[in-house]
Amino acid sequence: MSGPRISLTCLTAGPLHQVAAVLSLYRPVVDEVVVAVNGRFRTDELAPLAGLADRVLPCEMREDFLQERYRAWLYAQCSGDFVCTVDTDEVPSARLLAALPALGAARDVVTYLTVCRWCYPDTAHYLDEYPWEPSWKMILVRNDPATLHIRGGVHEGVMAAPPYRHLELPIYHLSDATTPLESRAAKVAFYDGLDGRQLLEDGRPVSEVFYLPERYSLHPVAEIPPEDAALVSRVLAADVSRDRVLERESVTGAPEPLLAGTVPYDAVLAHWPERPLPRDAYRARLEWRRGRTPERDLSRLARGERRQAMVHVENLGSASWLRDGRNRVFLSSRFFVQAPGGGRGPLALECGRFPFPADLPPGESTLLPFEVMAPDAPGRYVLAVDLVEEQVRWFEQGLEVPVEVTG
Repeated sequence: MSGPRISLTCLTAGPLHQVAAVLSLYRPVVDEVVVAVNGRFRTDELAPLAGLADRVLPCEMREDFLQERYRAWLYAQCSGDFVCTVDTDEVPSARLLAALPALGAARDVVTYLTVCRWCYPDTAHYLDEYPWEPSWKMILVRNDPATLHIRGGVHEGVMAAPPYRHLELPIYHLSDATTPLESRAAKVAFYDGLDGRQLLEDGRPVSEVFYLPERYSLHPVAEIPPEDAALVSRVLAADVSRDRVLERESVTGAPEPLLAGTVPYDAVLAHWPERPLPRDAYRARLEWRRGRTPERDLSRLARGERRQAMVHVENLGSASWLRDGRNRVFLSSRFFVQAPGGGRGPLALECGRFPFPADLPPGESTLLPFEVMAPDAPGRYVLAVDLVEEQVRWFEQGLEVPVEVTG
């Protein structure tokens, strides 16, 4: 083996002795440990991580801190074939620890999801009802840009890419049992104030239900198996009495110096695939790639007709356009009623969206097939083929062709 097989990552604001207790469980079965910490810790406070972490990376965490936006940056620091992610308030089961080496040796799977059990009302029991059971956590993902899909919305992070497997190798989430109700309610309020609030299938808000089970749970809890309860107890036995926890709200207090080498927030966001596009990203060159047959000629269509076409797209901007619409950039087309002078009149129809099949970095180009669908009303139109960032803007860098729609 030329390098690490499994990299373990943790992004934490403390308490660092508890973090160290969690990492010590994984250390014998992983090959690399990379920990990102709040840059406002002091050097001496990092001592619990010595001997456990191969790399400790201080990073800037602001009052709007959302861990999902840090995942892509953190994964880029890992050299393992697979990346395993653990949070400060999560304890692995004995069966998960035993299985990790074999999972990391697989070559036919890209991502693994495992059962996440939410401890409540204490750390000896877990919620054994919907939606807490089963609750899925992405536990292991292949560290390959071709398949790695990381989203930055609330409760998103790494998305399952096929081929993947669901496992019953539990990991235990402690915060509902160890954090006061008031603190959990404050966390819910923060999450619900962000864009992209998520709802369960029955319409209830995800954050509120998961973090406030005293309001929503209805059925008896289940007991954690003895071998796993022992691991939970081992983590909770860590002496955190002198540890600081630098949560997002602590940023609003007195300024503190940052550790040397702290990674700025802007550098973290540069890795976030779904970060807002800069102004100079909306530059493109589109050229027709059409065959000589009439079926490829878009100048004359029957009403409601669908016809295939293709363009050559070159990225002249400053940011990549991501595959599958991950930053919501698509190829699309619009029909405008033809104005008396031959230009665009009123908008008549927007056609479907066509994502890029692979990321398109600045300076690169690709062929992109697409389909147009003619308006139902006969008449003269202008067909505009262009790129669009969904819910933001059209690039207005595209192609136009006059089209006659016949009855």
